[in-house]
Order: sequence, then structure tokens, then C-alpha cells
Amino acid sequence: MHLLRELWQRSAAKLRWAASFAFLVSAFLHAAAPMRAETPVRLIADNLSYNSGDVVRLRVVPSGAEMLPPGGRYLITIRYAGDPRPVLDRAPLPSPQAKSEDDYREVWKVPAGARTGRYTIDLAALDPATRRESFNLPQAASFAVHRKLVKVERVELGKTFYTSGDPVACRIVLKNLASRDLKGLRVEFSERYWPWIAQSSERAGVDVFTIVKDLTLAPDKELEVRSARAAVAKSVTQASVQQYAVVVWDAERQTVYDIAFSSLIFIQPPGDATEKPYPLQYVFPNLKSVDTAGYRQFERAENGSTAIQFDRARTMYAPGDAAVVKFTVINSTDQDWKGARIQASLRALGSAESAREVVGESVDVPARVGRLEQKAKLTLPSDGAGTYRVVVEVAVPGGPTLASGSLEIAANPLPKSILIFCAHEDDEGAHAGIIRAAVENHIPVHLVYFTSGDSGSCDRYYEHSCGPAEALNFGALRMEEARISLDHLGVPRENIFFLGLPDGGSGEIWYRHIESSNPYLSVLLASDHAPYDGLAKPNLPYARRAAVDAAKEFIKEFQPEVIYTGHPDERHVDHRTNNWFVVKALQELLQEGAISPATELRVDQVYGPGPQKHAPYRYAKHVLHVPAEVWARAQEAQWFYQSQSGNRALGKIRPLGQMPGEEIHWRVLDWKEHAGWNEKD
Repeated sequence: MHLLRELWQRSAAKLRWAASFAFLVSAFLHAAAPMRAETPVRLIADNLSYNSGDVVRLRVVPSGAEMLPPGGRYLITIRYAGDPRPVLDRAPLPSPQAKSEDDYREVWKVPAGARTGRYTIDLAALDPATRRESFNLPQAASFAVHRKLVKVERVELGKTFYTSGDPVACRIVLKNLASRDLKGLRVEFSERYWPWIAQSSERAGVDVFTIVKDLTLAPDKELEVRSARAAVAKSVTQASVQQYAVVVWDAERQTVYDIAFSSLIFIQPPGDATEKPYPLQYVFPNLKSVDTAGYRQFERAENGSTAIQFDRARTMYAPGDAAVVKFTVINSTDQDWKGARIQASLRALGSAESAREVVGESVDVPARVGRLEQKAKLTLPSDGAGTYRVVVEVAVPGGPTLASGSLEIAANPLPKSILIFCAHEDDEGAHAGIIRAAVENHIPVHLVYFTSGDSGSCDRYYEHSCGPAEALNFGALRMEEARISLDHLGVPRENIFFLGLPDGGSGEIWYRHIESSNPYLSVLLASDHAPYDGLAKPNLPYARRAAVDAAKEFIKEFQPEVIYTGHPDERHVDHRTNNWFVVKALQELLQEGAISPATELRVDQVYGPGPQKHAPYRYAKHVLHVPAEVWARAQEAQWFYQSQSGNRALGKIRPLGQMPGEEIHWRVLDWKEHAGWNEKD
């Protein structure tokens, strides 16, 4: 079946007629068919994810207040998502007694060689009297299977409070979860970091301390390693918090088996320090950062007005558009406004007006309760992009100005369709301006996320290091944050797609796991297939070929005029391979004649270039003018990512004066060339 056929059919923007037809068919079938009773039970698994060798346990609970039917018999069918062949076919599940709500029953021991990823469970019920099937629940529940080899059971530091220069001692407990010896393990201790985010060249490897190397772990055994001086408390000028990472590598320091983080420590500078820092879960880093004034003014001072209130639903246009600006005139004074003139003018920022419209002549607005809804139609210049102000003035002819206000709008050449590929949930923030421009101008815009961000801040969210179940749940949380954040920008859920690649694993996938027959086993998820529910393609193999093919399907399906991706030189491996997956997909589609050679590729700015080999492309700067309302909305959209450093962004509301006013991307002029430049590590 085509990868996106079913999802694309749900797109109201493209197939509104199909939705209407489906509604009529559904109504007809509903009227013609007998009413189907609601199923009285739900199926619950005792875990989100199971390791190879674990036992899957299930229980049946009532859907409502009713008791479970006595003597009922249930049959369980388990399938690997996307594969119709069952791994367990209609196996009996004894019905638990109603009084034993925690009575889980063992149904399946995960084989040692079971495929990792997502499994679904069908539940069928047999009537206790007739033994006939009374109801059937397809996909009544689901779970993931992982394969974790090494687990860092504990990371303990010598104490909580340090002064700069103090030695930091640690105790680490490792466990072998595999059924074989694991040899040549290397255990490193460092300041908190993720191995897939390259450090700056001058800091690379500076803070890493090897506690032990060439370590052997016996099957199902724990081993303790210690160091009296694994690190030195860093030099600080004010009280700070610090966290450390423990990374378990293979002998070649190529494959990461596990990552765990210490508890927080507090470091004081030498001498008396009274300032107390807050960890990232708190809104402000310290009490001096509490701002009770700066947030009050977001827009430019001249734009603010209580007498003129604008409808801000649309502030982005194309050059030459007729901008229809709606506003309400409110008289909150004690004096009636009689015979007033209401006029609107269009002005470039810092320039004279370029268009004017008299909205009303000899208008009366009563005191206190007077409200008058108006609109102005002003044509934007057709010869270029820019940011403008719509200025509304209420004045008595020959007399004083009674009220005024302005709304910032922008004009930009806009593409006919847009497809955005992101490495992680929240990366769309680099494209918030063009996303909002597309929404306001009814331009099709779709977003695809390669990874589900399972590692970023996972341990901070749970306040302990993450195992596969925690990482799985955290990735699902980040996907939902993306849906809600994009909803604030106006993007419907059906235009958002997730592939479920592992956070930080894109480099391994790109360089060393080319074919789907040899997928990458991720670090935190401990899976080599995407284990999430609700993905665009269930159980996507963690392999380059699978990721590129998925990108090709999206591009073929949506045929975008412009594609946005990350920059190919970013130091975070997921960001640059986001670009590499897409470029390879584009190059293959072009060879196949499946896309137009005029398809345009734009990339983010380089926010953190790493020491790796840089891309050979040529670029042209692309500037999008973004008005105040869109900057405000984009800032608010990021607040929904509560999993990323807690709620601290709410304490750093940036006023308009700190916004760049422009969203910068770079058009890749020669993406059709340089094939294979990045296919060797």
C-alpha cells in the first residue's frame, strides 16, 4: 500500500469532496446497519516496552461502571505492526475476577530474537453461554519490544555541594542484560553531553575521563566501577548547577551501549556565595532574573492603542495583494466623538505612506460604550517585499486626532506549496514565519519529523536516567507537543507526520546502517525499528534506505514547490543528516523524473557548526519579512515544548525590539550536484 495513501485521503485541504462523500456513505451505512453495542471492556498491558526475554502481561478491565461478565473467555492475537502474520494467534486469556483489578495474566514471552518495534493486540470475546464470539476489538492495545544490552544501573557522586577545584568522585554500577559476554567495554565520565552533538573543536574530548576500558561483563551480572577523581568541579564566578554523563562504548568507541546521568551537584566559587541557582526545570535561573517590566511591551510603542483594536488573524501577504484589515474603534472617553473621520493608510516602516483609504465620514461614536467595527482595503506595492504599518486614525476634520493605532504587516513572494523536514520536535521554530505565511494565505504546508526526540531532556523530565520505556513515552510526549505548538501556528494535525527515528542516531543510520536488512539498534529506545504508535509508517527500519525512501514518498505525494530542511553543516548529527536524507531523496527522484528540476531547497542558518567536513554547496540568502504579530505567535508556540528545559522560556519573553524582524534561510543552488560527498565518515 502506498505509504501515505490513507493519511493523504484524510487531508481536508486537498480532498474536501472526499470527506463529504465519506460522510454521506457513513451516514447511509449507519442507518442501514444494526446498532453495534459498545464493547464493555478494555485491554491493558503492564508495560510500555518489553526487553527480549520479558513476559508480556495483560488484563481486561471494564469500560464503564459495569462488572466484567462472569465466565467470559477472551482470545488474544498479537501482530508486529504492519505485518498481517500473527506471532500469537487467538491464544486464550483467562478472565480475571472483577474484584482483582490488578490481575495481569502472562500471555507471551518475548523471544530472544524477536523483532524490535511496535506490536498490536486484537482482543476477541466469547460468550460464556454460547461460546460464540460476542465482540472483536482490533488493535485493542499495543506495546513495544526493545533489545537492551547494557544498562547503567546507578551513577553516584561523592557529595552534593562542591567548591571550584574540588575532585568529583563517582561510583557506577553496570549490568549486562544480554545472554552472552560483552567484551571490550569502555566507560567514560564527563560533563553532561550527548555523543551525537559535536563539541567545538577546541573543547572536543577535553572533559572526557576514561574510568575503565577493555571491560568484560558476564551475562546477567552487575559490576561496580569507581573513581576518586573522575572530574574536577569547574571554575565558576557565581553559584551554578552541574550534571555529569556516563557513557558506555564498545571497544572501538564507535557504538554507544548506554548513557546515564548523575544527580545535580551545586558548585560555589571560592569564598562566601549567597546566590542560589535554580535547575532548568524552574522558570528563572536565579532570583535576579525575575523580570516584572520588560514583558509588558512586545510591539513597538507607536503600535499600541486601546482605542483601535485590530483583528490580527492575518498580517502576512504577497506583494500586490489587497490587504483587508479589520479593526474596532472604541471610545472609552467621557466625550462623544461626533462627525469624525476614520481613515487608514499604508506606510513602509520609517517611510511615508503609500496608500490611503477613508473608511468613514461624519461618524458618531458615543462616549464610554461606543464600539464601531470597520475594515480597510489597502493595496500593497507589487515591486518587492517589505514590512509595513497600517495606520488607523480617528479625527475631527480640522480638529484634533481622537485616536490612532497601527498594525504591522509584511509582504513576501510566497511559494505555491511547502514541505518542511525537521530533525526534532521544536526545530520547526526556525520556519515559524513561513509556516504562518502559508497558513494565512491558504498555501498547502506539511511537516515531517525524522526523529521523535526521545533523548533530549528525557532524564530531566523523569528526574532519573531513561530506559527504553521512558524514552518511548518521552518521544510520544514530544510528538504531541509538536502537534499543539503547530496548532498555535494554524497547522492542522493531518498535515504533520512522524517517522520515529532515534534521537541522536541519524549518523549511525547514515554511515553504517545503509540497508533495511541491517538496521541500527538505538541507544535509549534499544530498538532497531520505530516503536511508536501513530507513525506515518509503522516499524520503519532504522536504516538510511528506509529514511530516504520515506522522504521520497512525502515529496512525491505533496510535490512541493519549496522544501525546507536543516543546514548540512550543523554540529548536531540529526540536523545535518535531516538535510542529507532529503537531498539524496531529491536527487533520486530527479533521476526518476518524479519531480520538477525547479524544486527549490532552502535550509536553516548554521546555528552551531561542528568540526566535521562541510558541504560543498553554493547558497543564496533568502529573507522573509516577519511582522510583530507573527513573532509573538511564534514565541508563544515554543512555550508548548515544556519537556525542553521546563518552563524557562516563559521567563524570557523577548519583546519585539529583540526580534530580528526577518527569518533567514539559504537557498541551495546546486543540490542536484555533489552526490555522495557525505557518504563516507
